Amino acid sequence: MFLRVAVFYVATLLFSGLLIAVQGGIGPDPDLLELVQFAPALGVGLMFVLFRRTTRVEARFTPVAVVGRNSALVAGIVVAAMAVSVVIHLIAGQPIHFDEQKYPLWALTLTMLIGSAGEELGWRAYLQPYLQTRYGVLRSSVTVGLLWGIWHIGGFANGPVFMGAFLVMTLSLSVVLGVVLQSARGTNLAVATVAHTVVNLSMFALFDEESGHAFPMVVMAAAWAVAAVITYRTLRPATVAPALVTS
Repeated sequence: MFLRVAVFYVATLLFSGLLIAVQGGIGPDPDLLELVQFAPALGVGLMFVLFRRTTRVEARFTPVAVVGRNSALVAGIVVAAMAVSVVIHLIAGQPIHFDEQKYPLWALTLTMLIGSAGEELGWRAYLQPYLQTRYGVLRSSVTVGLLWGIWHIGGFANGPVFMGAFLVMTLSLSVVLGVVLQSARGTNLAVATVAHTVVNLSMFALFDEESGHAFPMVVMAAAWAVAAVITYRTLRPATVAPALVTS
């Protein structure tokens, strides 16, 4: 298991570097779509090539009722966490920015959905269920959240406080998703893509963490940590012995 996770992660890092170079050379505009988001999907593609018989992804879009119920649940948790972050900003006298964007909302939403799907195909549709063949949901979610957070390597340039808060946020969001996806019945990709898109749209519309400011990241990290604790304690999955993966 360690070997396969390492292969997937290193491949994702290498594909990330390649896609960043491609974006710098021929586009598209990163304000509209970041090609690096497709690196985890390419990592999964490599896993299919190397370990075809035992590589699986949870990428169904049906039953519609399951997708809708879990997507609504996780979107509601996102909205609640972001609303708390907004309130804290207002209490602290920090600005909430609603800057006019050069692209219409529908275009940003569409490209964020596409980019989020590229990421979640690797993190929540492949890696999360693969780890859960051996470990519980909490341990698997924390592992995915840590790897996912460190993958955003550019954040280290903003200093230890910013990146530490960012890692708390990715760990917490990963726990929330891991718990909700326990009842997703194979619809991990659809549900996680909705959650990821709502998070990205909220951050893009409300906060200025992209400029490297630590305050909004610390606030969101705190809000998401609380959301993770509440979600886990409320929707904690039953303890079931996981099925081991065969090589």
